[in-house]
Amino acid sequence: MSHFGWEVVGKISGGRFSDIYKVSEANERIYALKIVDPDDLKPPHSIRNEIKILEDLENAKRINGREIINVVSLIDVKNTDMEYGLLFPYYDMTLYKLININIKKRSKFNPDGSIDRVPVNKMELSHINKIIIGILQGLEWIHSQDIIHRDINPNNILFSESNLDVPVIIDFGISYQGNDNNGLESSDKKFTDIATGIFKAPELLLSKRDYTNKVDIWAVGVIMTLLLSDNGESPFDDDSMHSDLVLLSNIISTFGSPPSDWSDCKTLSSFESMNNTFFTKPAKPLNVIVPKLFNEKSNFNENLEKVFTSFVSYECIDRLSASDALKILLS
Repeated sequence: MSHFGWEVVGKISGGRFSDIYKVSEANERIYALKIVDPDDLKPPHSIRNEIKILEDLENAKRINGREIINVVSLIDVKNTDMEYGLLFPYYDMTLYKLININIKKRSKFNPDGSIDRVPVNKMELSHINKIIIGILQGLEWIHSQDIIHRDINPNNILFSESNLDVPVIIDFGISYQGNDNNGLESSDKKFTDIATGIFKAPELLLSKRDYTNKVDIWAVGVIMTLLLSDNGESPFDDDSMHSDLVLLSNIISTFGSPPSDWSDCKTLSSFESMNNTFFTKPAKPLNVIVPKLFNEKSNFNENLEKVFTSFVSYECIDRLSASDALKILLS
């Protein structure tokens, strides 16, 4: 079977708004083909905006003479009256899959003589450091082009099995391009129905609409909780993936209550409601949130801790930019 002239090898994934296929050309090189029906899309999803952002990123690379290896490249676009086809390089693995293949089972002997098999995160800190640096290098480039990705999560970070040190950011389907997202949203009234599950920044949960690219930085902080966990899991409950209210409660339980003078949200009615709903809570110790930093010593611990702490700050101004975080991690 062929599609848009490319031979379909198999289906990679399918979702509410698009399907991804593994395709090949006559030279047998493998690509990823994203098929989108524009009539199925609802804001903030926009295939035309996604294409413009990807093409602008490609043009910026050419103008600047830069090779950006941590952001996906758009190879080709084709369309009919019914659908669009976007062609990208093919990558073998998501960050979720990479984390999972590094989770090994270990025997735990209980006082009653029984034995449990518990998951253990075996990913090396040096590897984690490289992954975080790569994600931030991609975000540094995206943010420098006045783009907010708005959906940084482990399914949108890919790797080639031949090089698991180089993460590649994909999927600009709900991204924002300043100043008005090409006429779709004003800068002070952006869509808040963005991001995926537990990777949604707290200001979004309070319906702050003039947010900045620091929502991407918060998402990297949550990704770090997975990478730096003992077992590959986040510190949030499973229900946090599906409920904004549960997620907000879990964020507060994990990172403590936001400051009463939280400048980003203190004027929002939702912030007052939150203060009346949730009890004031202290933050959990860092060795509980990111235990690998404290259980395994290396040359990277101090800098990773400094970056992580800033990324999960409530105040956006306190979250390091991708550029400033890279200066710390590459020092």
